[in-house]
Amino acid sequence: MNSDKSHHTTIPARILAWIKAFWFDVLGSPKGRKIMKKTAWITGITLTVVLISWIAFRGMLLDWAFKKAAEKLDRKGYSLVCKDKGFTYLFGVNLQGLSLNYKAANDTQPGKTVFACKELAVGLNVWKFWDIGLSGFETKEMSLNLINLPNYCNYCGLIGGDRKNNETQTKSSKDPIVSLFQQLESWIGKAPNHLEMTGTALSLTDTTGTIALNLPNTLYRNDAIQLQLKATSLKRVTTKDRKEHRRHRKNDQDTLPEITQKQIEFVLSGDLDKDDLTGHVNITPVKNQKYVSIPLVLNGLGFSKAEFEVTELGESFGAIHADLQGGFTGLQVDDERISDTLVQIDSAHGRFVCDVKDGFFELDSQSLVQINQIKANLFAQYQGGNNPKYALGIHMPRLRANDFFSSLPAGLFRNIGIPKASGSLEYRFQFAMEHEKPRDCVLESQMWPSKDFSIVEWGQVDPRIMNGNFTYTYWDKGEPVAQFEVGSGNGNFTPLESISKDLVRCVLRSEDPDFFHHQGFYMDAFRSSIAQNYRQKRFARGGSTISMQLVKNVFLGRRKTIARKVEEILLTWLMERRSLVSKNRMMEVYLNVIEWGPGIFGATEAAQFYFHKHPSELNLGECTFLASIIPMPKKVRWFLDSNGCVKSNNGHFRALKNRLLAKDSGSIDTTIFQVCLHPDAWNRLKGPAKKRETLEVIFDNLIEMGYPEDEMNMDGVDEVEPIIEPKKLPKH
Repeated sequence: MNSDKSHHTTIPARILAWIKAFWFDVLGSPKGRKIMKKTAWITGITLTVVLISWIAFRGMLLDWAFKKAAEKLDRKGYSLVCKDKGFTYLFGVNLQGLSLNYKAANDTQPGKTVFACKELAVGLNVWKFWDIGLSGFETKEMSLNLINLPNYCNYCGLIGGDRKNNETQTKSSKDPIVSLFQQLESWIGKAPNHLEMTGTALSLTDTTGTIALNLPNTLYRNDAIQLQLKATSLKRVTTKDRKEHRRHRKNDQDTLPEITQKQIEFVLSGDLDKDDLTGHVNITPVKNQKYVSIPLVLNGLGFSKAEFEVTELGESFGAIHADLQGGFTGLQVDDERISDTLVQIDSAHGRFVCDVKDGFFELDSQSLVQINQIKANLFAQYQGGNNPKYALGIHMPRLRANDFFSSLPAGLFRNIGIPKASGSLEYRFQFAMEHEKPRDCVLESQMWPSKDFSIVEWGQVDPRIMNGNFTYTYWDKGEPVAQFEVGSGNGNFTPLESISKDLVRCVLRSEDPDFFHHQGFYMDAFRSSIAQNYRQKRFARGGSTISMQLVKNVFLGRRKTIARKVEEILLTWLMERRSLVSKNRMMEVYLNVIEWGPGIFGATEAAQFYFHKHPSELNLGECTFLASIIPMPKKVRWFLDSNGCVKSNNGHFRALKNRLLAKDSGSIDTTIFQVCLHPDAWNRLKGPAKKRETLEVIFDNLIEMGYPEDEMNMDGVDEVEPIIEPKKLPKH
C-alpha cells in the first residue's frame, strides 16, 4: 500500500525535477544562455522585419484587395467607390466616402445607391492568428437601401453563389435549428468587443410596402449595450385587407387609406455576454414620450417599461434550451379585436423555460406568468411529424377571490365591471390533440371556488335582474337597434309554459342539448367545435351554450372581441355556479329575446310572422325550421325555395331533422318536415320593397359555402331593412 502511494506522489515530483534540470543545467549554463540570446535576437529581428514590411506594403495590399472587390462587383453590375482609404494604428482599416451603386438603375429609378457610409473603421484582432476576428467596428452615417419590385431589384445580383455548395450544406444530419443556433453562436462570438454606429438607416422596399430602421446611436462596449431604434412600416393596403375591413367597419365613412403607416421608437440598454449568450436588457421610451408603442406587433400595443433577462441559452441533449424571464410595466392594448376600450395592465411578467429543435417545442411546467396578482403555471408542447400533436396546460394556484377580480385588466370588463368577492379560487385548464384524431381531443377547464366564495358587490351587471321584468336592448355594430321590455308588460312576451314543447326540444337539440344539466359550459360542444374548426382551418363553428348566448344577448351586445368573450365566460360562470337564475327562467328569457329574422325578436313574433300562429300552436316541422335559423337569422331567404318552402339542401334544417329522427324515429311522421312559410311571410321576404341583404351577410354566407375570399367582389350590395318596423327603437 505504501509503494502505491509513493508511486502516485513521485510523478509530479519527477516532472518538477525535469523542469529544474532543464532550467539550471541547460539554460543556466553558458552554452544555454548563448542559445537563448541568439533565439531572442532572431525572433526580434524577424518580428521587426515583418512589422516594417507590413507598414510599408499594407497600403498596397489594401488597394489590391479593394480593386479585386470592385472588379468582382463590376462584373455583377455594381460600382464600388471609396474617396479615401487607409490604416489607423497597426491593424485598423479606415474607409471614407464608401458607396455601392447599382449601375443598371437610371435617374428615374429609385435605389441607385445600395450602400453608403461616410466613414467606416474596422479593427482586426490578429493575435489569435488561427482565428482572426474583429476587435472594433465603427460607422458614421451608414445607409442600406434595398428594393425588390417587379422587373427591378437593386440587390438581387449580390445574392447567389455556388448552388451545389449550398445544396451540400443543406444536406446535413444535424438538426437545422441546432445548426442555425451553432452558426449564430459562432457569429456572435466573433463579433467585435467594441461597436459604435451613429446615423444608421436601413430600408427594404417590395410589393407590400417599405420597412425602414433608423439607429441614431448604437454602442456596444465591454458587454454593455445601448441603442436607440426607430422602425417605420409603410404597407400598401391589399384587396383582401379592404374586404376584411368592410366586414368589421362601423359605418360607411370608415374607409382605409391607400397606404397605412406604423412606427416604433424606443431606447434599449443593458448587458450582453456574447460568450454564453446571456444578458439583461431594458426597453424604455425615448425622451418626451411616456410609452413605447409597438403597432407592428399589435395595433395599439404599448408599455412604459419592458425588462428581459436570458439566464441560460445553449445546446442541451440535442435541443436548444432557454431560460428566459421578464415582462412589462404599464402595459396597454388599444385594439378593436381585443376590446372596444383601452385595456391596461399594471404589471405583466413571466418566466419561460423551453426546449426547441426541429419539429419539437416544449414549454416546461416551471414556466410562470403573472398578471398583477394572478399567477399561473404554463405547459405547452408541440411534436411535429406525420401526426403532429399539441398540448397546453394552465394552472392557477389558489388565490383570494378579491385579488383575482381586482387583478383583471382595467378596460377588459367594460360591460360587466369588476365585482368584489370573498373566499378563494383555483383554476386548471388542459388541452391535448392529435392531427389525425381531432375529435378525440382532451379539453378540460375548471374553476374551483372555496366554500365561502361569494360575490360581495357586483360591478355594472347583476345577472339576477333576469329574475324579474327588465328592459332588453338589441345592439348591432355598436348601435341600439331595438329595445323592449321582457316581462308581462310586453304583449309579445310568452311564458315558457305557453310555448310549444317541440320548440323547446328543437332549440335544445340545435343549440345546447345538455342545457338543463351543465353549469354554463358544454365541453362536448367545445370539443366538436375545435375538431371542426381545425379540420376546416377556419372558424366554422362556435361552442356557445344557451347560457352563454343569453349572457351575450342581454348584457354584452354583439361586438366580436376577445374582451367580450372573456366577459361572457366569466359572467356565465358566476351566474350558473351560484344558481342566480333558474334554468327554466333562462330558457324563457332566451326564447323571448333572440333574433329570428331582421327585426323579428322572440318566439311570439317569429311564430306570427312565419306561420301566423301562436308559439303554443307550432308543430314539430315548424319548430325545427325556427330552431335551424337561430345561428343566422338574417340569412333566412337563402334557405327557402321559390315557393317559400324549406330547401331540401338546407344543411342546418336537415341536420336538426336527422337528430330528431335518430332519437324518436318511430313516433314522427316525416311529412311534417315539409315546411312552407305563410304566403304573407314569403311575400314580405321576397317582395320588391325588400332590399338585398347587407354586404357583410352575403360575404359571410359565401365564405361558409366555401368560396375563396380573394375571388369575391361584394361592392354595390344594398343594406338590409327590418321586416318588422322598428317600433321598439329607443326614443333617443
